[in-house]
Amino acid sequence: MSLIRKRELVINDEDTHQVKRQATPITSTTAKLIAKLYSTRGAPTINIPNQSTCFLGRSKACDVNLQGADVSSKHCQLDRITSESQDKTREYLQLTDLSSNGVYVNGEKMDRGSSVVLKTGDKLQFAKTGGIYIFRYTFDIINNDPSASSSSSPQEVPSVDASSGVKKSFKSSFFDDYILGKQLGTGHYAIVREAKNKQTGQTVAVKIFHPNKTNSAAQDAKLQQEMNLLLSINHPNIVQFVGHYIEPNSKNSVNTYLVLEKVNNGELFQRIVNKQRLRSDETRAIFKQLLSGLKYLHDNNIIHRDIKPENILLDITRRSDISHGQQNQLEEKQTGPWDPDELDLRVKIADFGLAKFIGELKFTNTLCGTPAYVAPEILKYDRNYSTKVDLWSSGVLLYVCLSGFPPFSDELAPPNMKEQILSGKYAFYSPYFDEVDDVVLDLITKLLKVDPEERFDVEQALNHEWFQD
Repeated sequence: MSLIRKRELVINDEDTHQVKRQATPITSTTAKLIAKLYSTRGAPTINIPNQSTCFLGRSKACDVNLQGADVSSKHCQLDRITSESQDKTREYLQLTDLSSNGVYVNGEKMDRGSSVVLKTGDKLQFAKTGGIYIFRYTFDIINNDPSASSSSSPQEVPSVDASSGVKKSFKSSFFDDYILGKQLGTGHYAIVREAKNKQTGQTVAVKIFHPNKTNSAAQDAKLQQEMNLLLSINHPNIVQFVGHYIEPNSKNSVNTYLVLEKVNNGELFQRIVNKQRLRSDETRAIFKQLLSGLKYLHDNNIIHRDIKPENILLDITRRSDISHGQQNQLEEKQTGPWDPDELDLRVKIADFGLAKFIGELKFTNTLCGTPAYVAPEILKYDRNYSTKVDLWSSGVLLYVCLSGFPPFSDELAPPNMKEQILSGKYAFYSPYFDEVDDVVLDLITKLLKVDPEERFDVEQALNHEWFQD
């Protein structure tokens, strides 16, 4: 079953009053518990002991007894697992269904023998008659303070050592800080969901990467160092990183949750599709912003490697977004050669730094599998490539904006697309480029040089004649 669940929907109005609790003082009793199950129908609260394995079922031999005619003798098993990240430790419970009549997690029936890592707020139903409960970890009950959420990065919050009752710190869970919303998209490496910060109400996008093996301490430290660099990136033409979380998926795998600024008006790709191709003045204004963002990345020693229309987001202010009084004031203040209903359009470069989260080899192999925008040196698996790979991709993108189709394609074979790229074989076809100025064609030519030494860097591109007016 899916481990990415709509947790914002699992507690309805009937449930909510059952699970709202005041902060619980730390006692020897709470220290010996790892979680509690709060009934949505007035049944007694169920305490889950903090032990390596715990069985729930109808049998008196189980650690926790469940009532219900269709509840199995051993209905499910809870295994304690430990998640370690950035030298911080947090314990979770992994539920395995052992039953004949099922365990439902947030309304979805588990397959017998399948497992899921539980999060605070999950709604659990045991068969049809075993009751419906809201699950909460005791460290979330003890520290039931919404102000602990963070809009920028996970906070360290206290837990309780089961043996000593002493507080210890760990990084907060994504689900402590955010409520997941609708799905926005899906890709090779991850799905993208909307989310809302519990404290600030800020709406963000969260990229949830497919499960990976648990990192070593050294790998975690390196990832945190790289993440700190990404979090420091601040430029108007780059999607802002907000934070990241490592969530356990099973005993041996984790999901990475990457929290990002949410951009509301889609991709450059869709704009090109809708218009078939863009006007030259419109393309220039968009492309200059793209180069400005790339220069910032390159100045910070970050190579994107996957520049393409799908990764260029557009933050558009429309006239309809402005109140009537303001609209009259702004009628003559359009910021660029945009469509008549658009006051402003800001380019936002997305999806840079992905190799850090999915692995270098996997990322490169994926690029080479769909190479329309990929520089020749990457196709050759030359590890000594430079920031100029992004300039090649930008040249392809510029060509696509003006014509509506790519310069390299298997539809133009022979030779095949890969050989076209490696040899720099392309043309400015009529009638698509008949009205495009020679100065623009010159820039494309300077960007699509097979030899990186001959190819423009971002500074040269920004200083090109096309942008001098």
